Amino acid sequence: MAALRPMTADDLPAVLALQTQGYPPALHDAAPAFLSRMAMAPAMNLVAWDEAGLSGYLVSHAWISGSPPPVDTVLSPPPSPQCWYVHDLSVGPQARGTGLAQALIAAGAAAARAAGLGASELVAVEGAAPFWEKQGWRVQSALSLELAAKVAAYGASAVFMTKAPI
Repeated sequence: MAALRPMTADDLPAVLALQTQGYPPALHDAAPAFLSRMAMAPAMNLVAWDEAGLSGYLVSHAWISGSPPPVDTVLSPPPSPQCWYVHDLSVGPQARGTGLAQALIAAGAAAARAAGLGASELVAVEGAAPFWEKQGWRVQSALSLELAAKVAAYGASAVFMTKAPI
């Protein structure tokens, strides 16, 4: 399996290309959104390269509980982060089934714990909830109207998920 390392600006062309393979256009983030997350949490934004190119990436950061940020938004660090927010996980076709997704999640979780975060949240899109459930996240269905609206902005099949401890 490819070695993991923090994502850099030099990785963005390949990251943006891989993003287009796994997500519909409405869920694409532009380079400024990625750069803001990388600046907020360098150790929680990871890439893996192999001889074929970019194998996968994880975009995550400390965030405010119950408040998933909108897609393609430039973020600033919150004053009092409460959770590890997993924004995006993508694994290329050549690396699927190799354990890379789990390695990226484990490395991101370790960085989140090192930053003092004990819980995680994410919005699973495009039918990904079963994958995240296998990783220990749980679907939360009793949502406030405000949170439900934020989740709905990620698409009709989007679900809010949490995990504690990480």
